Amino acid sequence: MTAYQETKIHGTHSFPFIIYGARVPEMSGGVALHWHEEMEIIYVVDGAVKVSVRNTEYTVRGGEIILVQPQTIHEIKQHDEDSAFYFNILFRFSALESGAEDVCREKYFEPIYTRRMLMPEYVDTSHPLNAQLTPLIKKLLVNPHYQRFHDELMIKSRLFEMIYHIFRYCERADKSTAYEDIVYEKLKLSLRYLEENYAENITVEQIASLSNYSESHFSKLFKQLTGESFNQYLKNYRLETAANRIMNEKTKISEIAVACGFSNLSYFSRAFYDKFQMTPSEFRKEENQRQIRMLQRQREDSEQLNKKGSS
Repeated sequence: MTAYQETKIHGTHSFPFIIYGARVPEMSGGVALHWHEEMEIIYVVDGAVKVSVRNTEYTVRGGEIILVQPQTIHEIKQHDEDSAFYFNILFRFSALESGAEDVCREKYFEPIYTRRMLMPEYVDTSHPLNAQLTPLIKKLLVNPHYQRFHDELMIKSRLFEMIYHIFRYCERADKSTAYEDIVYEKLKLSLRYLEENYAENITVEQIASLSNYSESHFSKLFKQLTGESFNQYLKNYRLETAANRIMNEKTKISEIAVACGFSNLSYFSRAFYDKFQMTPSEFRKEENQRQIRMLQRQREDSEQLNKKGSS
């Protein structure tokens, strides 16, 4: 999963569908700002997690659902000190299409994909759609090997039924939404450039020019859409990238710091400690213990899921 645009196929080319399970914070700290071609259904089993869809942040608790339309920027973060166990169901509409003249593609999938029709994003337990989607979601999740499905007919039938219910609650997009989409497309250009050049000396003026905005206007929009200034966002992205490399590589920490855009190692160490509450060396040593906890949690989550699926 890249930081912004996910280019990989979730599932397989012939059947682009997959489910991921995650527990915050033991298995991850969340999922950074990104978007992908797949529609995504986020289902929280227990606990609470923060999910941002475009510039709206939701606190999602056990039994609640987030619906993310394709190509929509979103992010998952830990909620305060809470832990959470949740699933991400991802699929492309092509998995449900029969061909170029498919009537469902024309009437339902294309309007959602192009955002002419807008799905409800936050489906709490009081929303009538929640009662319709939850049983279908649980039927997809009861298989203990939820990452490897072989019953495509069953999966398609559940997904078709979900889209049927979701579409009934969709609303037609208005002109303000169309303008907002243009702004977000420009933001995507900036984020893609940041991802490809984060190790270089990037200035706000330089990246604002990509969107043909003035520096002040770009800075205002960027903070409005992401919740952070561009410089703060760049610093956090560099730190998160460095942390990921420290966890997964044996490269010297000093080399990783430089490769992630930190020429001053003392500044890197201070910034890293401020963000993760431990030094880079301590962070690397902690990884083995995190891996052990993660495996234990996976076993517990599998048992918990089977119990919930049978209830």
